[in-house]
Amino acid sequence: MAPKRRRRTALSLPPEICATICEELSRKDLITLCRTSKLFGDQAQRIIYRVVDLSRSTPRALLSWCLAVTRHPQLAHRVHSLCLRLPVDLAFSSDVAKIASALAKCLNLQELSIHPEGLRVHSESKEDSIQGWIITKCPFRLTKLSTSYFRISFLSQFWTLQSAKLRLLSLPHCTQKFPIFEDQLPHLIALEVGSARALPADRALQRIQLRGGTYLPELSALGTYAASLTTFNLLRDDVKPAISTLQILDAIAERVPDLLHLALIETDAWAQKEKLFSEGCPISALAKFTRLETLTLYSQRITAFDNPALTDPYELDDPVCLQAFGEAMSNVCPTLRRLVVGARTDRLTGHQWWSPRPGVDAAVRRELVCTLTRTGAAGGEIEVEFGTRFDFDAVSMFWND
Repeated sequence: MAPKRRRRTALSLPPEICATICEELSRKDLITLCRTSKLFGDQAQRIIYRVVDLSRSTPRALLSWCLAVTRHPQLAHRVHSLCLRLPVDLAFSSDVAKIASALAKCLNLQELSIHPEGLRVHSESKEDSIQGWIITKCPFRLTKLSTSYFRISFLSQFWTLQSAKLRLLSLPHCTQKFPIFEDQLPHLIALEVGSARALPADRALQRIQLRGGTYLPELSALGTYAASLTTFNLLRDDVKPAISTLQILDAIAERVPDLLHLALIETDAWAQKEKLFSEGCPISALAKFTRLETLTLYSQRITAFDNPALTDPYELDDPVCLQAFGEAMSNVCPTLRRLVVGARTDRLTGHQWWSPRPGVDAAVRRELVCTLTRTGAAGGEIEVEFGTRFDFDAVSMFWND
């Protein structure tokens, strides 16, 4: 009699199959598997701890995570990306040692974001922490770092230790001389700072992100990187509409005409000002770019762009006008593969300024986004897609390779 063939059950699935299944599950389901399944628990833990975002967590949740990775180093070793919001008065808290201990366990950490608790990532903070020691001697070697939490002058030793791999750096509060020595961070290719004055002239940067007021003389600094720069994002906090989108595009095209990726974003800080306004049409400036592949424009206070071919302007809260505006830009710049045009529309009421009532209207945020994607070669067919949420992180080419 032939021996009975043993049937494979779920209890004997290979790890590769378990990993594939877990990759398709939601975070909630993965947490459930960690608690209930020995077979899938290890793979579920690997995914949960690979990317950790505690930026919106309570202090209790933060300390719970710190305790978990300190007691179970195998969990800390799984962490590749970590995002934290820390109290500005951490120096006076007994929790500082717990946080430092947890960070020291994350041997394989590659991407780190640390910003002040209760503040927007790029808002001004006069209480920058001097607790740089909590990261200075950590064993990880980062490839990406974003921080507005630490006092930069206290991080010189940290920059030396991170010189091996760090390529992308965000220091949004840095508005004066670049604080890192020439022999530190030799592999740096992407930099975000708060002013063009902080850009280091001796580095062949490939990606630059500037945040703050827009002044045309500052944009002249881009010419220093004409041979290397592929990506430029300008996140505008301007108070006055004295410098138009057309002027900005003209200034950028004059200095870096071979740019591949460009984004002009009006931030929430700009949206809190008092007036809405319309602008002249910026489309003509796009013809000056020779290789531009992606362009992102997002408006908080600009209500419309003039249409030189018609009496009626391109109204940014009208889907038909928004699409027509995008198609006109794509036609002028045939190298564009993707164009994203977005506008915040919840503050528009007959093009008058509308202030939300605290506790009543503040949570209502309406946006209109039009994405135009060109298929095939330059000048090919354009596909149009509309959305109601603008996600800059998803389309930005600064962090995304």
